[in-house]
Amino acid sequence: MLGSVSRLTDKVLIPAIFLVFMGVGCAEDSRDLANVNPPEGVLARVKFVGLMADIQILEGASKIGAFRNDDVQKRLGEAYSEVFAKHAVSVAEFERSHTWWWEHPVAMKEVLLEITEKISQIERAQKE
Repeated sequence: MLGSVSRLTDKVLIPAIFLVFMGVGCAEDSRDLANVNPPEGVLARVKFVGLMADIQILEGASKIGAFRNDDVQKRLGEAYSEVFAKHAVSVAEFERSHTWWWEHPVAMKEVLLEITEKISQIERAQKE
């Protein structure tokens, strides 16, 4: 009798445990999804893309010396404040959103592509 229980355990229980662990290990993590909806208090994708595009342009301008004749740190701080005001976003809301989006790398990869496209659109509009 004990031998048949042992064989039953080998044939049923061990594969069942294996399947349970595989199911737990393969559970979908929202950070691995491309199409995610941020929680309340985090900027929606479209708004975050627009904000980040303006920030990237601002940082690019700073790196090429656009604020050369001014107090760079002061002017950069003012420029950030202008960008946040333009998008009606607080510093805390930006930081919370930035953290959340970067914690979702698959979605953030798509966001970065959208930011690049947004910057290209802005550049094309400036040339017209």
